[in-house]
Amino acid sequence: MKLVDKVIKGLLVTILIVAIISVIYLVVIHNPGDGYTEFYMLDHNNNTTDFPTNITQNSIEKINIGIKNQENQDMNYTVRIKKNQSIITQYNKTLKNNEESLTAYYISSTRTLGDNQELNIELLKGNTTEPYRTLKLRYNVI
Repeated sequence: MKLVDKVIKGLLVTILIVAIISVIYLVVIHNPGDGYTEFYMLDHNNNTTDFPTNITQNSIEKINIGIKNQENQDMNYTVRIKKNQSIITQYNKTLKNNEESLTAYYISSTRTLGDNQELNIELLKGNTTEPYRTLKLRYNVI
Protein backbone atom coordinates (compact mmCIF):
# COMPACT_ATOMS: atom_id res chain seq x y z
CA MET A 1 0.00 0.00 0.00
CA LYS A 2 1.31 3.42 -0.84
CA LEU A 3 1.91 6.03 1.83
CA VAL A 4 -0.73 8.33 0.29
CA ASP A 5 -3.36 5.56 0.52
CA LYS A 6 -2.50 4.94 4.20
CA VAL A 7 -2.77 8.66 5.00
CA ILE A 8 -6.15 8.96 3.23
CA LYS A 9 -7.45 5.81 4.94
CA GLY A 10 -6.30 7.09 8.35
CA LEU A 11 -7.89 10.49 7.68
CA LEU A 12 -11.24 8.89 6.69
CA VAL A 13 -11.24 6.66 9.79
CA THR A 14 -10.51 9.71 11.98
CA ILE A 15 -13.34 11.69 10.36
CA LEU A 16 -15.72 8.74 10.86
CA ILE A 17 -14.80 8.47 14.55
CA VAL A 18 -15.26 12.22 15.07
CA ALA A 19 -18.65 12.07 13.32
CA ILE A 20 -19.84 9.16 15.51
CA ILE A 21 -18.71 10.93 18.69
CA SER A 22 -20.46 14.14 17.57
CA VAL A 23 -23.74 12.31 16.94
CA ILE A 24 -23.56 10.57 20.33
CA TYR A 25 -22.90 13.93 22.01
CA LEU A 26 -25.81 15.65 20.26
CA VAL A 27 -28.28 12.84 20.95
CA VAL A 28 -27.32 11.75 24.47
CA ILE A 29 -25.37 14.46 26.28
CA HIS A 30 -26.27 17.81 24.71
CA ASN A 31 -28.74 20.07 26.50
CA PRO A 32 -31.95 19.98 24.45
CA GLY A 33 -32.30 23.76 24.42
CA ASP A 34 -34.17 26.38 26.34
CA GLY A 35 -36.71 25.12 28.79
CA TYR A 36 -40.30 26.22 28.92
CA THR A 37 -43.44 25.63 30.96
CA GLU A 38 -46.79 24.49 29.63
CA PHE A 39 -49.65 26.45 31.21
CA TYR A 40 -53.20 25.60 30.23
CA MET A 41 -56.82 25.56 31.26
CA LEU A 42 -59.30 22.69 30.87
CA ASP A 43 -63.05 22.50 31.39
CA HIS A 44 -64.74 20.40 34.11
CA ASN A 45 -64.36 17.26 31.93
CA ASN A 46 -60.62 17.90 31.32
CA ASN A 47 -61.32 18.96 27.73
CA THR A 48 -61.02 22.25 25.90
CA THR A 49 -64.52 22.23 24.46
CA ASP A 50 -66.93 23.16 27.25
CA PHE A 51 -65.62 26.15 29.19
CA PRO A 52 -68.26 27.97 31.23
CA THR A 53 -69.27 30.97 29.15
CA ASN A 54 -72.76 31.59 30.56
CA ILE A 55 -72.90 31.17 34.33
CA THR A 56 -76.08 31.47 36.35
CA GLN A 57 -75.92 34.16 39.03
CA ASN A 58 -74.65 32.85 42.43
CA SER A 59 -73.68 29.46 41.00
CA ILE A 60 -70.28 27.77 40.97
CA GLU A 61 -68.45 26.44 37.90
CA LYS A 62 -65.31 24.28 37.79
CA ILE A 63 -62.24 24.64 35.59
CA ASN A 64 -58.87 22.90 35.85
CA ILE A 65 -55.53 24.71 35.69
CA GLY A 66 -52.59 22.72 34.34
CA ILE A 67 -48.85 23.28 34.62
CA LYS A 68 -46.17 21.06 33.08
CA ASN A 69 -42.52 21.73 33.88
CA GLN A 70 -40.26 21.40 30.81
CA GLU A 71 -37.53 23.66 32.26
CA ASN A 72 -34.88 20.90 32.56
CA GLN A 73 -34.74 21.56 36.33
CA ASP A 74 -37.00 21.64 39.37
CA MET A 75 -39.09 24.81 39.38
CA ASN A 76 -41.24 26.76 41.84
CA TYR A 77 -44.43 28.27 40.43
CA THR A 78 -47.04 30.67 41.76
CA VAL A 79 -50.53 30.82 40.24
CA ARG A 80 -52.54 34.01 40.80
CA ILE A 81 -56.19 34.22 39.89
CA LYS A 82 -57.48 37.76 39.42
CA LYS A 83 -60.75 39.46 38.64
CA ASN A 84 -60.91 43.22 38.04
CA GLN A 85 -57.16 43.46 38.82
CA SER A 86 -57.77 42.10 42.36
CA ILE A 87 -56.23 38.81 43.44
CA ILE A 88 -58.99 36.33 44.31
CA THR A 89 -56.67 33.47 45.20
CA GLN A 90 -53.04 32.46 44.91
CA TYR A 91 -51.23 29.16 45.36
CA ASN A 92 -47.73 27.73 44.95
CA LYS A 93 -46.54 24.54 43.24
CA THR A 94 -43.08 23.00 43.06
CA LEU A 95 -42.64 20.63 40.12
CA LYS A 96 -39.74 18.43 39.14
CA ASN A 97 -38.60 18.39 35.52
CA ASN A 98 -41.30 16.81 33.29
CA GLU A 99 -43.76 16.73 36.20
CA GLU A 100 -47.32 17.91 35.59
CA SER A 101 -49.94 19.34 37.94
CA LEU A 102 -53.68 19.75 37.41
CA THR A 103 -55.52 21.85 39.99
CA ALA A 104 -59.28 22.35 40.20
CA TYR A 105 -60.54 25.91 40.55
CA TYR A 106 -64.16 26.80 41.27
CA ILE A 107 -65.44 30.07 39.81
CA SER A 108 -67.62 31.50 42.55
CA SER A 109 -67.42 35.24 41.81
CA THR A 110 -70.81 35.21 40.11
CA ARG A 111 -72.83 37.65 42.22
CA THR A 112 -72.73 40.53 39.74
CA LEU A 113 -74.80 40.16 36.58
CA GLY A 114 -73.09 41.19 33.37
CA ASP A 115 -71.47 40.25 30.10
CA ASN A 116 -67.78 39.83 29.28
CA GLN A 117 -66.55 39.36 32.81
CA GLU A 118 -62.94 38.26 32.79
CA LEU A 119 -60.93 35.93 34.97
CA ASN A 120 -57.14 36.30 34.60
CA ILE A 121 -54.98 33.34 35.61
CA GLU A 122 -51.31 34.24 35.88
CA LEU A 123 -48.32 31.90 36.18
CA LEU A 124 -45.21 33.24 37.88
CA LYS A 125 -41.99 31.27 37.56
CA GLY A 126 -39.32 31.20 40.26
CA ASN A 127 -39.13 34.33 42.42
CA THR A 128 -40.36 36.77 39.77
CA THR A 129 -43.22 39.18 40.35
CA GLU A 130 -44.20 39.53 36.68
CA PRO A 131 -46.35 36.84 35.02
CA TYR A 132 -44.55 34.32 32.82
CA ARG A 133 -47.83 33.23 31.17
CA THR A 134 -51.42 34.47 31.43
CA LEU A 135 -54.71 32.73 30.67
CA LYS A 136 -58.00 34.59 30.31
CA LEU A 137 -61.53 33.26 30.67
CA ARG A 138 -64.40 35.48 29.60
CA TYR A 139 -67.88 34.63 30.77
CA ASN A 140 -71.35 36.11 31.20
CA VAL A 141 -73.26 36.00 34.48
CA ILE A 142 -76.94 35.63 33.65
